[in-house]
This record gives sequence, C-alpha cells and structure tokens, in this order.
Amino acid sequence: MKLGLLAAGLVLVAGGAVGCSGDDDGGSGSDAPTTKAFCGALDDFKAQYATADPTKDLEAYIKTIKDAAARLADLGTPKDMPSDARAGFDLTVTKIKALPDDATVDDLAHIGDVDEADQRKLDAFDDYVGKACPELGDHSGS
Repeated sequence: MKLGLLAAGLVLVAGGAVGCSGDDDGGSGSDAPTTKAFCGALDDFKAQYATADPTKDLEAYIKTIKDAAARLADLGTPKDMPSDARAGFDLTVTKIKALPDDATVDDLAHIGDVDEADQRKLDAFDDYVGKACPELGDHSGS
C-alpha cells in the first residue's frame, strides 16, 4: 500500500496524495525532521486513518485523514529526501487536504487518479518510504 492514499482508503503510501501547503518548502530546511521523526509521523498518520471507519461516518473519516495530512505537512520532510520523493509527498498531502469536507466514497475512490508524471512522483515517494521506513510495511505500489 502507499502511504499518501492509504489514508484516503486507496493505497496509503501506494497512491500517495499529499500536497504542498503553498508557503511550506516541504520541511527540507534547517528545521527539517529527522528520518526517524518523519517515519514516526507516517506511522501516526497510518494509525489515524486506520482507526476511522468511512462506512460508519464518512464525514468523520474525511476530517480525520485531512487533519492527519495537515500534521504531516506541518512536520515537513527530512533533508535527505530526494526532490522527486518530496514532490510525491507534497502531491499526496495536497490531494488529501483538497478533499471536500462532504467528499463522497466516489471522491475517495478517485483521489489517486493522476497523470504519468504525478504517478512517477508518487512512486518515488513510495520508494523512499519503503527504504527509509521499512517498519511501515509493504510499499510495493499495491
């Protein structure tokens, strides 16, 4: 699964959909998190979306994953994250944060619909997470 979209129920880290917050540089500056802190935040993100049940309360689920994505965006990315992986992280966050508060199951099902260029970014993010955060599980793009 891919983290970015796993949150959206598509493919957490396998179809990442996180986006850049605009004035944020992805946390690659001097206040960038360590890889360990970043992986811990991804694990927290995974736990947040895993505890929410879109079949019982879709609105609460959407709020949960959007809040979790916002926390990831606030943290930023490690300094050593390659630029293509950072772009995939930013895309993942952006797509999740862009979900309307009243998103439908169909909206969630299409959150990972991206063009080839964006898919390469998501794949790079997935590859990075797979190497940097092996404790998060399968990141094979499924």
